[in-house]
Amino acid sequence: MKSIAIETFIKPMKINNISHGIAKLDSKKLEIDLDNLWITLGKDYFDLDRIPGTKGGYRYFFLCPICSKRCRILLKRHILYGCGSCQKIHKSTLNRSKTDCQYYWERALREARKVEPGWSPKRVGYMFDAFPERPKYMKRARYYKHYQKFLNYTRKGDSLWLTGLGRLR
Repeated sequence: MKSIAIETFIKPMKINNISHGIAKLDSKKLEIDLDNLWITLGKDYFDLDRIPGTKGGYRYFFLCPICSKRCRILLKRHILYGCGSCQKIHKSTLNRSKTDCQYYWERALREARKVEPGWSPKRVGYMFDAFPERPKYMKRARYYKHYQKFLNYTRKGDSLWLTGLGRLR
């Protein structure tokens, strides 16, 4: 699936203080007009919208070609570009099952990797028998916050697994 983000186009234009530009992107002609609020990329045409920024200037958005809502990223599925809602991308993350023990164990692993990136549990007996040591640069309060979340996620995952409700993939 191909995606385009508005920041890819707008950021360089803001840095160079220009409102109209023509360039090539992936061997396609790219033309942007921020005054008239449109972008063409090859044969595709996109309308833009803008709102006042908090520190002056404007924040720019794509208008979804399907539903006309503002969005920062357009996704291309098959032949049409659209926002995540129109392309049914957001639906897959909203419908994940939280009755799955694997879900909570993955969340616990994510919390441990916030303390030590790349950390993996030792596969001896129980999967989560340890938590990474506190790095010198990390404050104790932050470390214990991650540790408490880690414990809560492992407890939820373990209780689902032990009751037989959690499904292993």
